[in-house]
Amino acid sequence: MSVGPQTSPRTWPGTNRPAVVSERYPRRIGIAVEAADVFSRAGVAGLVGPGQGIQLLPTAQLPQADVVVAVAPRLSGRLLHRLRVLREVCKPPFVLILDDIDDGDWLAAAEIGVAGAMSRAQITPDHFNDLIRTVAEGDSQLPPRVQGQLLREVAHLQQNVLAPRGLTASGLETREVDVLRLLADGLDTAEIAERMKYSERTVKNILYTMMTRLNLRNRSHAVAYAMRSGII
Repeated sequence: MSVGPQTSPRTWPGTNRPAVVSERYPRRIGIAVEAADVFSRAGVAGLVGPGQGIQLLPTAQLPQADVVVAVAPRLSGRLLHRLRVLREVCKPPFVLILDDIDDGDWLAAAEIGVAGAMSRAQITPDHFNDLIRTVAEGDSQLPPRVQGQLLREVAHLQQNVLAPRGLTASGLETREVDVLRLLADGLDTAEIAERMKYSERTVKNILYTMMTRLNLRNRSHAVAYAMRSGII
């Protein structure tokens, strides 16, 4: 009986353990670490175990990572600046491991691309690996108190910054959203003008300006865009 060529199983970097990706995690996720000290990087390396489908990449490969893990004491202005610099060279989402997770500008962090966060005191290998996979798949996972802070900041932004200027969180003017809703209800330009107490010319100008800015082909495209974006 002939036997095919034998190959030695790959081992996990720095260990003699087989680097086998389990059936539960068929796709290997590459993560890179952004930290001010080697001990933090070593700590993250210790959380990544074989069979989890997660691989720690060298710092030089950070732009190729699926997720970038930043370790810091808190969400400081210095950390936000560093994340903005990293965003210029890489596009993956950020996960933060912080000593103090209650303090910081989480709205700014979300704008930069922070999609996950965890307190250093509460971290476990299982929680960390689940967090990485959740973020790599395009979802977000933030502590409840951070989510609450984000909701309060968004509400404040809408009420005190956007609304006084006739804008919405979607980037559309309030009257643009109103026109889109009426279009979606099947009203034509004349009916929209009557309902909004505008002239037909004003309604047409609103539509033209909005569609040009958003590169929308026609009114049906505009309504479809608004529905897919959750605007209406």
